[in-house]
Amino acid sequence: MGAERLVRRIKALFQEQSGSVAILFALSSLAMFLLVGLTLDYGRAVGQKNALNTAADAAALAALAQAQSDYASNLTIAQMATDGQAAAQRAFVANAGASYANLTQAPTIGVTSSGQTINVTISYQANSPNLFGGLAHVNQMSFTGSAAASMTLPSYLSFYLLLDVSASMGIPSTTSEINRLAAINPDYLNLYPGGCTIACHFTAYKACQDVHGATTWCQGYNLSRTAGGAGAPVSYCPQPGQSNCIQLRLDAVAYAVQQLIATATATQTLQNQFSIGLFPFVRWMQSYQPLTTSLSTVSTAAAGLTALIDNGNGSSALGSGGTHFENALPSVNGLIATVGNGSSSSTPKPFVFLVTDGAQDSQVQANNGSWSGSNSATTLNTANCTTIKNRGITLAVLYVPYVPIPNPTTIWGNEDGYANANIPHIPPSLQTCASPGFFFTASTPADINAAMQAMFGMAVASAHLTQ
Repeated sequence: MGAERLVRRIKALFQEQSGSVAILFALSSLAMFLLVGLTLDYGRAVGQKNALNTAADAAALAALAQAQSDYASNLTIAQMATDGQAAAQRAFVANAGASYANLTQAPTIGVTSSGQTINVTISYQANSPNLFGGLAHVNQMSFTGSAAASMTLPSYLSFYLLLDVSASMGIPSTTSEINRLAAINPDYLNLYPGGCTIACHFTAYKACQDVHGATTWCQGYNLSRTAGGAGAPVSYCPQPGQSNCIQLRLDAVAYAVQQLIATATATQTLQNQFSIGLFPFVRWMQSYQPLTTSLSTVSTAAAGLTALIDNGNGSSALGSGGTHFENALPSVNGLIATVGNGSSSSTPKPFVFLVTDGAQDSQVQANNGSWSGSNSATTLNTANCTTIKNRGITLAVLYVPYVPIPNPTTIWGNEDGYANANIPHIPPSLQTCASPGFFFTASTPADINAAMQAMFGMAVASAHLTQ
Protein backbone atom coordinates (compact mmCIF):
# COMPACT_ATOMS: atom_id res chain seq x y z
CA MET A 1 0.00 0.00 0.00
CA GLY A 2 1.33 3.41 -0.96
CA ALA A 3 2.03 6.14 1.51
CA GLU A 4 -0.69 8.44 0.17
CA ARG A 5 -3.32 5.76 0.54
CA LEU A 6 -2.32 5.11 4.14
CA VAL A 7 -2.64 8.80 4.96
CA ARG A 8 -6.15 8.96 3.46
CA ARG A 9 -7.30 5.97 5.52
CA ILE A 10 -6.05 7.58 8.76
CA LYS A 11 -7.80 10.89 7.97
CA ALA A 12 -11.04 9.08 7.27
CA LEU A 13 -10.84 7.28 10.60
CA PHE A 14 -10.43 10.51 12.49
CA GLN A 15 -13.33 12.08 10.64
CA GLU A 16 -15.63 9.21 11.70
CA GLN A 17 -14.56 9.43 15.42
CA SER A 18 -15.02 13.21 15.61
CA GLY A 19 -18.76 12.77 15.15
CA SER A 20 -18.91 10.33 18.09
CA VAL A 21 -16.92 12.67 20.30
CA ALA A 22 -19.38 15.46 19.58
CA ILE A 23 -22.27 13.28 20.60
CA LEU A 24 -20.51 12.10 23.75
CA PHE A 25 -19.60 15.64 24.62
CA ALA A 26 -23.19 16.79 24.22
CA LEU A 27 -24.49 13.98 26.41
CA SER A 28 -21.88 14.51 29.07
CA SER A 29 -22.57 18.24 29.10
CA LEU A 30 -26.26 17.59 29.70
CA ALA A 31 -25.44 15.17 32.53
CA MET A 32 -23.09 17.71 34.10
CA PHE A 33 -25.78 20.38 33.83
CA LEU A 34 -28.31 18.12 35.55
CA LEU A 35 -25.79 17.16 38.22
CA VAL A 36 -24.99 20.77 38.97
CA GLY A 37 -28.69 21.62 38.99
CA LEU A 38 -29.55 18.76 41.32
CA THR A 39 -26.69 19.81 43.58
CA LEU A 40 -28.18 23.27 43.76
CA ASP A 41 -31.61 21.80 44.42
CA TYR A 42 -30.16 19.60 47.15
CA GLY A 43 -28.38 22.50 48.76
CA ARG A 44 -31.60 24.48 48.74
CA ALA A 45 -33.44 21.55 50.35
CA VAL A 46 -30.75 21.22 53.04
CA GLY A 47 -31.07 24.91 53.82
CA GLN A 48 -34.82 24.58 54.20
CA LYS A 49 -34.45 21.50 56.39
CA ASN A 50 -32.00 23.33 58.64
CA ALA A 51 -34.48 26.19 58.97
CA LEU A 52 -37.28 23.77 59.85
CA ASN A 53 -35.08 21.87 62.32
CA THR A 54 -34.25 25.15 64.03
CA ALA A 55 -37.96 25.94 64.13
CA ALA A 56 -38.70 22.53 65.66
CA ASP A 57 -36.07 23.06 68.38
CA ALA A 58 -37.46 26.49 69.18
CA ALA A 59 -40.98 25.08 69.29
CA ALA A 60 -39.99 22.38 71.80
CA LEU A 61 -38.34 24.93 74.09
CA ALA A 62 -41.31 27.28 73.80
CA ALA A 63 -43.65 24.48 74.88
CA LEU A 64 -41.52 23.78 77.96
CA ALA A 65 -41.35 27.46 78.87
CA GLN A 66 -45.12 27.73 78.63
CA ALA A 67 -45.61 24.57 80.70
CA GLN A 68 -43.31 25.92 83.40
CA SER A 69 -45.21 29.20 83.47
CA ASP A 70 -48.54 27.36 83.71
CA TYR A 71 -47.17 25.13 86.47
CA ALA A 72 -46.13 28.14 88.53
CA SER A 73 -49.71 29.38 88.15
CA ASN A 74 -51.06 26.03 89.42
CA LEU A 75 -52.77 25.18 86.15
CA THR A 76 -53.63 21.59 85.36
CA ILE A 77 -51.51 19.22 83.31
CA ALA A 78 -54.21 19.24 80.62
CA GLN A 79 -54.06 23.02 80.40
CA MET A 80 -50.27 22.93 80.30
CA ALA A 81 -50.47 20.56 77.32
CA THR A 82 -52.95 22.78 75.48
CA ASP A 83 -51.01 25.96 76.14
CA GLY A 84 -47.71 24.24 75.37
CA GLN A 85 -48.94 23.06 71.97
CA ALA A 86 -50.15 26.55 71.08
CA ALA A 87 -46.85 28.11 72.16
CA ALA A 88 -44.92 25.52 70.14
CA GLN A 89 -46.98 26.19 67.01
CA ARG A 90 -46.36 29.94 67.29
CA ALA A 91 -42.65 29.43 67.76
CA PHE A 92 -42.45 27.02 64.82
CA VAL A 93 -44.12 29.47 62.43
CA ALA A 94 -42.03 32.39 63.61
CA ASN A 95 -38.72 30.55 63.25
CA ALA A 96 -39.48 28.64 60.05
CA GLY A 97 -40.19 31.76 58.02
CA ALA A 98 -40.75 31.10 54.28
CA SER A 99 -39.76 27.45 54.75
CA TYR A 100 -43.02 26.82 56.62
CA ALA A 101 -44.84 26.85 53.26
CA ASN A 102 -42.97 23.68 52.26
CA LEU A 103 -44.61 21.59 55.00
CA THR A 104 -47.00 19.00 53.71
CA GLN A 105 -49.13 19.56 56.83
CA ALA A 106 -48.91 21.39 60.15
CA PRO A 107 -46.17 20.07 62.44
CA THR A 108 -47.17 17.36 64.91
CA ILE A 109 -46.73 18.64 68.47
CA GLY A 110 -46.98 16.41 71.52
CA VAL A 111 -46.89 17.66 75.12
CA THR A 112 -47.21 14.89 77.69
CA SER A 113 -46.35 14.37 81.34
CA SER A 114 -44.87 11.55 83.36
CA GLY A 115 -45.10 12.51 86.99
CA GLN A 116 -43.24 15.80 87.31
CA THR A 117 -41.52 15.41 83.94
CA ILE A 118 -42.92 17.25 80.92
CA ASN A 119 -42.01 15.72 77.55
CA VAL A 120 -42.34 17.61 74.26
CA THR A 121 -42.01 16.07 70.78
CA ILE A 122 -42.12 17.94 67.48
CA SER A 123 -42.16 16.28 64.03
CA TYR A 124 -42.77 17.52 60.50
CA GLN A 125 -42.78 16.47 56.85
CA ALA A 126 -41.81 18.80 54.00
CA ASN A 127 -41.18 18.91 50.24
CA SER A 128 -38.59 21.15 48.63
CA PRO A 129 -39.47 21.96 44.95
CA ASN A 130 -36.58 21.36 42.50
CA LEU A 131 -35.69 24.04 39.98
CA PHE A 132 -33.57 21.75 37.82
CA GLY A 133 -34.63 18.28 38.88
CA GLY A 134 -37.73 18.45 36.70
CA LEU A 135 -35.49 17.89 33.67
CA ALA A 136 -34.84 14.45 35.09
CA HIS A 137 -38.45 14.03 36.28
CA VAL A 138 -37.36 14.68 39.91
CA ASN A 139 -39.78 17.47 40.77
CA GLN A 140 -39.14 17.72 44.53
CA MET A 141 -37.09 16.43 47.42
CA SER A 142 -38.97 15.13 50.48
CA PHE A 143 -37.56 15.12 54.01
CA THR A 144 -38.66 14.85 57.62
CA GLY A 145 -37.38 16.24 60.90
CA SER A 146 -38.06 16.07 64.61
CA ALA A 147 -37.09 17.55 67.95
CA ALA A 148 -37.61 16.46 71.54
CA ALA A 149 -37.12 18.09 74.91
CA SER A 150 -38.07 17.35 78.49
CA MET A 151 -38.03 19.13 81.82
CA THR A 152 -38.57 17.96 85.36
CA LEU A 153 -40.80 20.42 87.15
CA PRO A 154 -40.17 21.24 90.81
CA SER A 155 -42.48 19.52 93.27
CA TYR A 156 -44.60 21.00 96.01
CA LEU A 157 -43.55 19.25 99.22
CA SER A 158 -44.80 19.21 102.82
CA PHE A 159 -42.47 18.30 105.68
CA TYR A 160 -43.87 17.10 109.00
CA LEU A 161 -40.99 17.23 111.50
CA LEU A 162 -41.87 14.73 114.23
CA LEU A 163 -39.43 15.62 117.01
CA ASP A 164 -38.72 13.63 120.17
CA VAL A 165 -38.57 16.08 123.08
CA SER A 166 -38.62 13.50 125.85
CA ALA A 167 -36.16 13.77 128.72
CA SER A 168 -33.46 11.64 127.12
CA MET A 169 -33.13 14.14 124.25
CA GLY A 170 -32.01 16.64 126.88
CA ILE A 171 -28.57 15.20 127.48
CA PRO A 172 -25.68 17.45 126.44
CA SER A 173 -24.83 17.28 122.76
CA THR A 174 -21.14 16.34 122.99
CA THR A 175 -18.78 14.61 125.40
CA SER A 176 -17.26 17.94 126.35
CA GLU A 177 -20.69 19.37 127.08
CA ILE A 178 -21.55 16.28 129.14
CA ASN A 179 -18.39 16.81 131.17
CA ARG A 180 -19.25 20.46 131.72
CA LEU A 181 -22.65 19.56 133.11
CA ALA A 182 -21.33 16.65 135.15
CA ALA A 183 -18.78 18.90 136.77
CA ILE A 184 -21.56 21.09 138.14
CA ASN A 185 -23.09 18.10 139.97
CA PRO A 186 -26.17 20.14 140.81
CA ASP A 187 -28.55 17.74 142.44
CA TYR A 188 -26.27 15.78 144.77
CA LEU A 189 -28.14 12.61 143.88
CA ASN A 190 -25.82 9.85 145.05
CA LEU A 191 -27.19 7.48 142.44
CA TYR A 192 -25.56 9.67 139.77
CA PRO A 193 -22.19 10.52 141.32
CA GLY A 194 -20.91 11.77 137.97
CA GLY A 195 -23.53 14.48 137.95
CA CYS A 196 -26.94 14.69 136.38
CA THR A 197 -26.45 13.96 132.67
CA ILE A 198 -29.54 12.11 131.50
CA ALA A 199 -33.28 12.19 132.18
CA CYS A 200 -32.85 14.86 134.85
CA HIS A 201 -34.88 17.65 133.35
CA PHE A 202 -38.09 17.64 135.33
CA THR A 203 -39.08 20.90 137.00
CA ALA A 204 -42.35 19.99 138.69
CA TYR A 205 -44.39 17.24 140.33
CA LYS A 206 -41.58 15.78 142.45
CA ALA A 207 -39.72 14.12 139.62
CA CYS A 208 -36.82 13.47 141.99
CA GLN A 209 -35.62 14.20 145.51
CA ASP A 210 -32.13 14.81 146.78
CA VAL A 211 -30.40 12.57 149.30
CA HIS A 212 -31.09 14.98 152.14
CA GLY A 213 -34.79 14.26 151.98
CA ALA A 214 -35.81 17.78 151.01
CA THR A 215 -37.88 18.11 147.89
CA THR A 216 -35.98 19.67 145.02
CA TRP A 217 -36.00 19.47 141.25
CA CYS A 218 -33.45 17.84 139.05
CA GLN A 219 -31.47 20.68 137.61
CA GLY A 220 -29.77 19.12 134.59
CA TYR A 221 -31.93 21.18 132.23
CA ASN A 222 -32.01 24.35 134.29
CA LEU A 223 -28.29 24.50 134.89
CA SER A 224 -27.49 23.68 131.28
CA ARG A 225 -29.26 26.94 130.47
CA THR A 226 -26.71 28.92 132.52
CA ALA A 227 -23.68 26.62 132.26
CA GLY A 228 -23.78 26.48 136.06
CA GLY A 229 -23.36 30.19 136.39
CA ALA A 230 -25.49 32.81 138.03
CA GLY A 231 -26.45 34.60 134.84
CA ALA A 232 -29.89 34.76 133.36
CA PRO A 233 -30.88 31.45 131.72
CA VAL A 234 -31.05 31.27 127.94
CA SER A 235 -33.84 29.46 126.15
CA TYR A 236 -31.77 28.21 123.24
CA CYS A 237 -28.14 27.16 122.93
CA PRO A 238 -27.46 26.69 119.20
CA GLN A 239 -23.74 25.90 119.48
CA PRO A 240 -21.63 23.84 121.91
CA GLY A 241 -18.95 25.47 124.03
CA GLN A 242 -20.79 28.71 124.72
CA SER A 243 -19.95 30.30 128.07
CA ASN A 244 -23.54 31.11 128.99
CA CYS A 245 -25.12 27.72 128.25
CA ILE A 246 -24.49 24.03 127.74
CA GLN A 247 -25.85 22.77 124.45
CA LEU A 248 -28.28 19.89 124.75
CA ARG A 249 -29.12 17.44 122.00
CA LEU A 250 -32.43 19.10 121.38
CA ASP A 251 -30.61 22.41 120.97
CA ALA A 252 -28.53 20.77 118.24
CA VAL A 253 -31.67 19.39 116.61
CA ALA A 254 -33.34 22.81 116.75
CA TYR A 255 -30.31 24.41 115.10
CA ALA A 256 -30.32 21.73 112.38
CA VAL A 257 -34.03 22.40 111.80
CA GLN A 258 -33.27 26.09 111.32
CA GLN A 259 -30.53 25.27 108.83
CA LEU A 260 -32.89 22.96 106.93
CA ILE A 261 -35.39 25.81 106.73
CA ALA A 262 -32.68 28.15 105.45
CA THR A 263 -31.85 25.66 102.70
CA ALA A 264 -35.51 25.24 101.80
CA THR A 265 -35.94 29.00 101.60
CA ALA A 266 -32.90 29.38 99.35
CA THR A 267 -33.72 26.50 97.00
CA GLN A 268 -37.44 26.79 96.40
CA THR A 269 -38.13 27.86 92.82
CA LEU A 270 -41.89 28.26 93.14
CA GLN A 271 -43.86 30.48 95.45
CA ASN A 272 -44.90 28.50 98.53
CA GLN A 273 -43.20 25.38 97.15
CA PHE A 274 -42.34 23.99 100.59
CA SER A 275 -44.46 23.83 103.71
CA ILE A 276 -43.00 22.78 107.05
CA GLY A 277 -44.47 22.07 110.47
CA LEU A 278 -42.99 21.18 113.88
CA PHE A 279 -44.64 18.36 115.82
CA PRO A 280 -42.83 17.53 119.08
CA PHE A 281 -43.95 14.63 121.22
CA VAL A 282 -43.50 13.09 124.67
CA ARG A 283 -46.64 11.29 125.85
CA TRP A 284 -48.66 12.99 123.13
CA MET A 285 -47.81 14.84 119.97
CA GLN A 286 -48.32 18.60 119.87
CA SER A 287 -48.91 20.71 116.76
CA TYR A 288 -46.40 23.18 118.14
CA GLN A 289 -46.00 24.89 114.76
CA PRO A 290 -48.68 23.72 112.33
CA LEU A 291 -47.77 23.18 108.71
CA THR A 292 -47.15 26.48 106.95
CA THR A 293 -45.43 27.93 103.90
CA SER A 294 -44.18 30.82 106.04
CA LEU A 295 -40.76 29.29 106.56
CA SER A 296 -39.45 32.21 108.63
CA THR A 297 -42.25 31.55 111.12
CA VAL A 298 -41.14 27.92 111.44
CA SER A 299 -37.51 28.95 111.96
CA THR A 300 -38.51 31.28 114.79
CA ALA A 301 -40.58 28.53 116.40
CA ALA A 302 -37.68 26.07 116.19
CA ALA A 303 -35.67 28.20 118.62
CA GLY A 304 -38.18 27.30 121.34
CA LEU A 305 -38.01 23.53 120.94
CA THR A 306 -35.55 22.93 123.79
CA ALA A 307 -37.91 24.56 126.27
CA LEU A 308 -40.35 21.75 125.51
CA ILE A 309 -38.13 19.03 127.00
CA ASP A 310 -40.26 16.90 129.29
CA ASN A 311 -40.68 19.16 132.31
CA GLY A 312 -42.91 16.92 134.36
CA ASN A 313 -46.09 18.80 133.56
CA GLY A 314 -48.56 16.02 132.98
CA SER A 315 -51.30 18.47 132.06
CA SER A 316 -49.41 20.05 129.17
CA ALA A 317 -50.20 19.42 125.50
CA LEU A 318 -47.21 17.06 125.41
CA GLY A 319 -47.96 15.25 128.64
CA SER A 320 -45.13 13.75 130.64
CA GLY A 321 -43.39 10.49 131.32
CA GLY A 322 -41.66 8.34 128.75
CA THR A 323 -41.42 8.39 124.96
CA HIS A 324 -44.67 7.36 123.29
CA PHE A 325 -44.23 6.47 119.64
CA GLU A 326 -47.51 4.56 119.85
CA ASN A 327 -49.24 7.94 120.10
CA ALA A 328 -46.94 10.15 118.03
CA LEU A 329 -46.84 8.12 114.81
CA PRO A 330 -50.63 7.65 114.47
CA SER A 331 -51.11 11.31 115.37
CA VAL A 332 -48.87 12.64 112.61
CA ASN A 333 -50.43 10.17 110.19
CA GLY A 334 -53.84 11.59 111.08
CA LEU A 335 -52.67 15.11 110.25
CA ILE A 336 -52.01 14.14 106.63
CA ALA A 337 -55.52 14.05 105.22
CA THR A 338 -54.52 13.35 101.63
CA VAL A 339 -51.32 12.21 99.95
CA GLY A 340 -50.62 14.38 96.93
CA ASN A 341 -48.12 13.83 94.14
CA GLY A 342 -46.49 17.24 94.39
CA SER A 343 -47.87 18.48 91.10
CA SER A 344 -49.58 21.54 92.58
CA SER A 345 -49.72 23.58 95.77
CA SER A 346 -53.04 21.91 96.57
CA THR A 347 -51.57 18.41 96.18
CA PRO A 348 -48.18 18.54 97.96
CA LYS A 349 -46.20 15.37 98.44
CA PRO A 350 -45.82 14.67 102.18
CA PHE A 351 -42.68 13.66 104.05
CA VAL A 352 -42.42 12.79 107.74
CA PHE A 353 -39.02 13.42 109.38
CA LEU A 354 -38.78 11.51 112.66
CA VAL A 355 -35.87 12.71 114.83
CA THR A 356 -35.36 10.61 117.96
CA ASP A 357 -33.05 8.52 120.10
CA GLY A 358 -35.43 5.66 119.43
CA ALA A 359 -36.12 4.39 122.95
CA GLN A 360 -39.80 3.63 123.56
CA ASP A 361 -40.81 4.16 127.19
CA SER A 362 -44.47 3.66 128.03
CA GLN A 363 -44.49 5.18 131.51
CA VAL A 364 -46.78 8.11 132.23
CA GLN A 365 -46.60 10.82 134.88
CA ALA A 366 -49.94 12.22 136.00
CA ASN A 367 -50.73 15.72 137.21
CA ASN A 368 -50.40 14.66 140.84
CA GLY A 369 -46.89 13.41 140.24
CA SER A 370 -47.80 9.72 140.29
CA TRP A 371 -46.34 7.34 137.74
CA SER A 372 -47.94 4.48 135.85
CA GLY A 373 -47.10 2.19 132.98
CA SER A 374 -43.93 0.29 132.27
CA ASN A 375 -40.63 2.13 132.57
CA SER A 376 -38.72 -0.66 130.83
CA ALA A 377 -37.32 0.74 127.59
CA THR A 378 -38.24 -1.06 124.38
CA THR A 379 -38.27 -0.21 120.67
CA LEU A 380 -41.10 1.32 118.70
CA ASN A 381 -43.82 -0.71 117.02
CA THR A 382 -42.85 -0.62 113.34
CA ALA A 383 -46.43 -1.45 112.34
CA ASN A 384 -47.25 2.23 112.94
CA CYS A 385 -44.47 3.14 110.50
CA THR A 386 -45.81 0.70 107.92
CA THR A 387 -49.25 2.29 108.11
CA ILE A 388 -47.73 5.65 107.20
CA LYS A 389 -45.55 4.28 104.39
CA ASN A 390 -48.38 2.24 102.89
CA ARG A 391 -50.22 5.49 102.20
CA GLY A 392 -47.38 6.63 99.96
CA ILE A 393 -45.85 8.92 102.58
CA THR A 394 -42.07 8.93 102.76
CA LEU A 395 -40.89 8.40 106.34
CA ALA A 396 -37.33 9.59 107.01
CA VAL A 397 -35.70 8.72 110.36
CA LEU A 398 -32.77 10.47 111.98
CA TYR A 399 -31.41 8.37 114.84
CA VAL A 400 -29.55 10.37 117.46
CA PRO A 401 -27.98 7.42 119.33
CA TYR A 402 -29.20 6.76 122.84
CA VAL A 403 -26.29 7.20 125.22
CA PRO A 404 -25.75 4.48 127.86
CA ILE A 405 -26.70 5.67 131.32
CA PRO A 406 -23.50 6.21 133.34
CA ASN A 407 -23.26 4.49 136.71
CA PRO A 408 -26.48 2.46 136.20
CA THR A 409 -28.37 1.25 139.24
CA THR A 410 -31.13 -1.29 139.75
CA ILE A 411 -33.61 1.07 141.38
CA TRP A 412 -37.07 1.70 139.93
CA GLY A 413 -37.38 -1.86 138.61
CA ASN A 414 -33.89 -1.76 137.08
CA GLU A 415 -34.91 1.06 134.75
CA ASP A 416 -31.28 1.84 133.94
CA GLY A 417 -30.52 -1.76 133.10
CA TYR A 418 -33.44 -2.06 130.69
CA ALA A 419 -32.49 1.22 129.01
CA ASN A 420 -28.88 0.19 128.46
CA ALA A 421 -29.78 -3.33 127.30
CA ASN A 422 -32.26 -1.89 124.79
CA ILE A 423 -29.69 0.24 122.96
CA PRO A 424 -28.46 -2.43 120.45
CA HIS A 425 -32.06 -3.06 119.34
CA ILE A 426 -32.86 0.57 118.52
CA PRO A 427 -31.03 1.04 115.16
CA PRO A 428 -32.58 -2.05 113.48
CA SER A 429 -36.08 -1.02 114.55
CA LEU A 430 -35.66 2.54 113.27
CA GLN A 431 -34.17 1.35 110.01
CA THR A 432 -37.20 -0.90 109.51
CA CYS A 433 -39.42 2.05 110.33
CA ALA A 434 -37.81 4.31 107.71
CA SER A 435 -38.59 4.31 104.01
CA PRO A 436 -35.82 2.64 101.96
CA GLY A 437 -32.75 4.85 101.84
CA PHE A 438 -34.13 7.32 104.38
CA PHE A 439 -32.45 6.12 107.59
CA PHE A 440 -29.73 8.35 109.02
CA THR A 441 -27.59 8.28 112.15
CA ALA A 442 -25.90 11.31 113.69
CA SER A 443 -24.43 12.01 117.12
CA THR A 444 -22.54 15.30 117.02
CA PRO A 445 -24.18 18.66 116.33
CA ALA A 446 -22.33 18.89 112.99
CA ASP A 447 -23.48 15.41 112.00
CA ILE A 448 -27.08 16.14 113.01
CA ASN A 449 -27.04 19.23 110.83
CA ALA A 450 -25.48 17.35 107.90
CA ALA A 451 -28.01 14.53 108.23
CA MET A 452 -30.95 16.93 108.21
CA GLN A 453 -29.58 18.55 105.06
CA ALA A 454 -29.17 15.12 103.45
CA MET A 455 -32.73 14.14 104.38
CA PHE A 456 -34.07 17.30 102.77
CA GLY A 457 -31.94 16.85 99.65
CA MET A 458 -33.06 13.26 99.20
CA ALA A 459 -36.69 14.25 99.66
CA VAL A 460 -36.48 16.88 96.92
CA ALA A 461 -34.66 14.51 94.57
CA SER A 462 -36.96 11.54 95.21
CA ALA A 463 -40.04 13.64 94.54
CA HIS A 464 -39.03 13.76 90.86
CA LEU A 465 -38.26 10.04 90.59
CA THR A 466 -41.25 8.46 92.30
CA GLN A 467 -44.16 10.20 90.58
